[in-house]
Amino acid sequence: MKMDKIVKLKSALSNYPTGVVCVFSKTNEGYNAIIVNSFASVSLNPPIVLWSLDKKSSKFNVFKNSKSHIIVILCNNQKKFAKQIAFHQEKVSDFEFNKILKTSICSISCSTLKKIKFGDHFTFFLSIKKISVIKKLKPLVYYKKKFMTI
Repeated sequence: MKMDKIVKLKSALSNYPTGVVCVFSKTNEGYNAIIVNSFASVSLNPPIVLWSLDKKSSKFNVFKNSKSHIIVILCNNQKKFAKQIAFHQEKVSDFEFNKILKTSICSISCSTLKKIKFGDHFTFFLSIKKISVIKKLKPLVYYKKKFMTI
């Protein structure tokens, strides 16, 4: 796709608000983390979700090689954390991870079922193993290149 079409597509899609999640992958040193707005449900029975990652991402190999992911649905009070992970920080400690879990809407523990390379992205299909307690908080959303709430 030509660059002007890519810019136009990104502009068009920025008008579509999406929820914001943080995907974590456990390592010996803590957790790798990435902010994602490409998270979606695929199937309720069996419970399967997906998310996509650009092959050019600095975090690509970490997540491509991970056998499990933890999806954390972020709330409106986690905007600072989302910006930090999106633009500066790649890893979080066990302590930070637990703090994030306590203040988020919920977490979804998953194992990788399948990875599909398509275009400039990989899509991860994940089998849900466990869902934490769901808190009644306002979600964090991404709209017009900004984090906000509804």
